Amino acid sequence: MVLSLALAVFVAVPPQMMSRGPDICLWKHLFHLAACPACGSTRALAAFFHGHVTQALAYNRNVVVTGPLMMGLLLQDVISGLKGRRKIRKCKL
Repeated sequence: MVLSLALAVFVAVPPQMMSRGPDICLWKHLFHLAACPACGSTRALAAFFHGHVTQALAYNRNVVVTGPLMMGLLLQDVISGLKGRRKIRKCKL
């Protein structure tokens, strides 16, 4: 359910809006890093799910792995949810 909510936010909110937001990178602030490996991931995922792949890659190249992985996990959740519903229906009969 949390994954579905996160994907809904990435699809609903334009990547341009996320790029104007505050810098919330915890690692960057705690360790005074110029940029951590995950910096830009939120903007990259938003751009990816809006179909702007080149913009997503410019934000963070990890999106090549994280974007499809999130879609796969969502698909797995949907499939297991549907299987769970079938088992519930069989038990009630």
